[in-house]
Amino acid sequence: MLAFWVLTSHFGAAPLFAGADTSNKLVWLVVHGWMRFFYGVPAVIGFFVISGFCIHLPYRRARTLPVGKYYARRYIRILIPVIAALVINRLIGVRDPIFGKHSVLWESVLWSLLCEEIYYAVYPALRLLRMRISWLPILSTSFVAAVILLIVNRHALTWTDAGPISTAVILYPVWLLGCLLAEQTDSLPSFNSRARIWMWRFLAWLGSFACMCLNFFANVPYPLTMLWFGIVAYFWIRNELAYGKNHNPSKLLVFGGAWSYSLYLFHEPAMRVVQKLNLPNFGDMPNWVLATGLILAMSYLFYVLIERPSHKLARMFRTAGVSEKSAAKTPALDAPSPAAVQTALPEP
Repeated sequence: MLAFWVLTSHFGAAPLFAGADTSNKLVWLVVHGWMRFFYGVPAVIGFFVISGFCIHLPYRRARTLPVGKYYARRYIRILIPVIAALVINRLIGVRDPIFGKHSVLWESVLWSLLCEEIYYAVYPALRLLRMRISWLPILSTSFVAAVILLIVNRHALTWTDAGPISTAVILYPVWLLGCLLAEQTDSLPSFNSRARIWMWRFLAWLGSFACMCLNFFANVPYPLTMLWFGIVAYFWIRNELAYGKNHNPSKLLVFGGAWSYSLYLFHEPAMRVVQKLNLPNFGDMPNWVLATGLILAMSYLFYVLIERPSHKLARMFRTAGVSEKSAAKTPALDAPSPAAVQTALPEP
């Protein structure tokens, strides 16, 4: 859902109100509200919480981490699809530089992947630190560093202006909240209230919409709001995990979740391909459905041909298995429900 949210923010929402009479104030309000319903940056912040959760979940009780295999697994899993996407970008005519001030890496959806690579690189050290001290000093220090850099970069309009290192430090507490959530998940009390989970989903969207309003209407740069939205995202996803302990997820969304990385990574090249196709004009809504369907289909094809093989290759470097001696000394985990296993997604 988050990856599709990013796609919609880039490609545009479904034209439900094409041809509406916006001279009417109520109609104008509804049309413009729908146009700004999807705001992609907060969805990426949700990715960071989920990423920290998925990376730390297999190692939260393991006594050892095979660092070499860990790095091999992470970089094979992430970088092979990135390189393939960059090659395809070049083949379809995109000539932006890969490195430099106006790098295609930093000025595209790949900005978040650069941050992720930094987090993956420091994770073994973070894990050693976590084994010695509690989360409170780790999170406190990271939030202080993030706030300092927010103040320093208060005039940065985008992450491009802030730069990769500053952006990674600013958003690191959000990723750490995902790691914290991985340790909380076993003891997280489940609940069954649909009203409660939909309240949290609405609050997550409302926080996203508020950030959008601050950005577009109050000229508040979104780098100043995303750290705080990350806290909202943490509580929302925490409640999704608690709710998911007793509820099987949608099979359609589980299927989509398997190739959500490909959708996030490849939707922009797919959008360019669709633009080059010069599709016939069937009308606003049919055009949007057709184009979106083609983007989804191309992203899924990228998953089948590129991402899934790279994931299988990465899994050859097994890192999550705790040695038998350490496992004997480690308290056994409670057996999670199938729904909790599917929701946790421990194979990022």
